[in-house]
Amino acid sequence: MVNKLTEKIKIMPSNVDCNSRLGFFDIFALFQNIAVDHSEILNYDQSILTPKGLFWVTSKGRVIIYDRPSTGQYVELSTWPEKPDRIRGRRNYTFEKDGKRIIEASTEWAVIDRKKNRLFMLDNLYDESFEFYNEKIFEEPFYRFTSDFKGDPFAEYTVRSIDIDFEGHMNNVAYIRALFGLFSSREIEELNIQDIEYQYKTPCYEGDTLYWYKEPGGSGLEICAKLKDNTVIFLAKLM
Repeated sequence: MVNKLTEKIKIMPSNVDCNSRLGFFDIFALFQNIAVDHSEILNYDQSILTPKGLFWVTSKGRVIIYDRPSTGQYVELSTWPEKPDRIRGRRNYTFEKDGKRIIEASTEWAVIDRKKNRLFMLDNLYDESFEFYNEKIFEEPFYRFTSDFKGDPFAEYTVRSIDIDFEGHMNNVAYIRALFGLFSSREIEELNIQDIEYQYKTPCYEGDTLYWYKEPGGSGLEICAKLKDNTVIFLAKLM
């Protein structure tokens, strides 16, 4: 089996921002796409898991951006899973251009067993002969958010039909699109974002209104999306 998947892709006009550079949302979308491609090769994509009552979910992640490619440039996008513990695993990603790594990322994920309403044991997911690619992107744990995010929200976002995935939840990548849509292009440039950490806490659905809060934290800007009843849905740190 292919323990590391690499795809050569061309950055298209639909992938870039107002400065003709790969958009932040598109980075996450391309990660999601290649993860699906690799899960099909490894025989645990959603078409295989669904009949078994299983569903894989991403709980948190981190992306470090050294450079963003421009329209028309070719990059090599790679992904591979680390050897998981009993219930959680990490999947890593990189972008390389002209042999130089320009973006790297890692996500933490798990598989839910709907029938038993609990986490599925990941040691049952991979074939015993599978040899994991041995590179780790990050050795350190993911960021721990500690803020209560009190006060007034700085923005609101109503979850739309275009945000919903096949499970009826807001798609993981849609949170990133909504997050960056809260800022003007000038504000995004001024933030000079090179490091993004994020966590998905609780699902939300079409018609829900997300109330967004922000405050300084962890040498960056911490952001939280809540429902009206203060249920925390999504967290992010931009640096």
